Amino acid sequence: MIVLSLRIKLILAFSIVAITAVAGIVLFANLDSERQVRTYLSRGGQYGLTNLVTELENYYETNNSWEGVDSILEGSNFPGRMNNQQRGNSALTLTDAKRKVLWSASGEVIGAVLDQDALVNAIQLSNSRNDPLGYLLVANSPGLQANDLSPFVERLKSVILYSGIVAAILAIVLAIVVSNYLLKPVKALTRASTDLSAGKFSTRVQVKGNDELSILAKTFNGMAANLESAEERKKTLTADVAHELRTPIAVQKAQLEGMIDGVLPVSNENLVTALQQTDFLSRMVDDLRLLAMADAGEVSFEYRETDLVKLIDQTINRFKGQVISEGTRIVNTYDPKGIPLMMMTDPDRLTQILNNLVSNALRYGKKGGVISIFCKVQQGYAEISVKDDGAGLPQSAIPHLFERFYRHEKARSREDGGTGLGLAISKKLAVLMGGDLTGANHPEGGAVFTLTIKDHKV
Repeated sequence: MIVLSLRIKLILAFSIVAITAVAGIVLFANLDSERQVRTYLSRGGQYGLTNLVTELENYYETNNSWEGVDSILEGSNFPGRMNNQQRGNSALTLTDAKRKVLWSASGEVIGAVLDQDALVNAIQLSNSRNDPLGYLLVANSPGLQANDLSPFVERLKSVILYSGIVAAILAIVLAIVVSNYLLKPVKALTRASTDLSAGKFSTRVQVKGNDELSILAKTFNGMAANLESAEERKKTLTADVAHELRTPIAVQKAQLEGMIDGVLPVSNENLVTALQQTDFLSRMVDDLRLLAMADAGEVSFEYRETDLVKLIDQTINRFKGQVISEGTRIVNTYDPKGIPLMMMTDPDRLTQILNNLVSNALRYGKKGGVISIFCKVQQGYAEISVKDDGAGLPQSAIPHLFERFYRHEKARSREDGGTGLGLAISKKLAVLMGGDLTGANHPEGGAVFTLTIKDHKV
């Protein structure tokens, strides 16, 4: 089976269309040229009487007789109006359909009936139905007949044929040029796709114009940019995971080796230190697993009717011990007040997100300060905001809040708690639940995180 390239297919397609069109024109012109010549000659074209023939036919069609036709013949500029010296060998005679002479400038007797042989070179006058109305004769001047022009017609056909061949060749050349022009961006996309498949994610194609190929090029560049970004994130994630695991493993190893070598006593305090690092590693593995499942869309949700007021109160009670020890207050506000805020959601996943937000607020806020939680339900969505009264977020950090292992200053160091994955997981869960999670600085100071959750019964 012969496999043709797109370039060859385009050239063939353009060429076939062009050649078909040219061939049709040539064929039509060849078939019609002889008919047009014959029609022209049969209506007195060789004598220059075409307009007079049309005028006489229209006269008869209008009056339904030849009566009064003298006014046309005697008032027109044609050979029969010349005097005998000017006339030379050319003069006109008009007869009716029965060959009866109606008017003559060549000496024919008015009323005489001409024999059939006299009409051999006569111009037949016809109506719209092609019925004969009469005959117009040019005396002493047989003129050119259609058969006499056969060599001319054949030459005309040859010229048309050669013109068609030249036009077809030009069409093929134009098809090649146009195909190359159209395929130029396609070839660029093909080369870029090959480079991209080879791992060169920085590959881009030049975009010109706003046609479909330009849109395809823009789409390709966007895809390449996303792949490049994903590759960078993958490299960064690998480096971050290695970095985050190095310290707890090193601490755990040092503790265990110290106890084995007798440098450190085998005491509860040293065992607890090693166990804490194990707990940290376990939490990080669980968080990474959950994040990987969220990326793959494999996290399961169990939606059921949930009272958000009760769920938020339970979350606050979970941090009661820390709140009391630090002297911090948590102020919760609900809109509307005094009634349960019911919605269909996954309470376990929502609790997981709220635990992370409240934990961060306590960690970043002032010791002995105020944490504000506000919740409202409207138009099929619940909006929960958690605000602290700390120093706020650096502007440079806001775009990176939900990146994995991203930390800014000491507020996000490992020693202060957390695996650096909490906000990334919370963002993913919120999006998978049909909502979103955003972070910003509050106008009154401190950081505020706003969680939007879809009501799945709507």
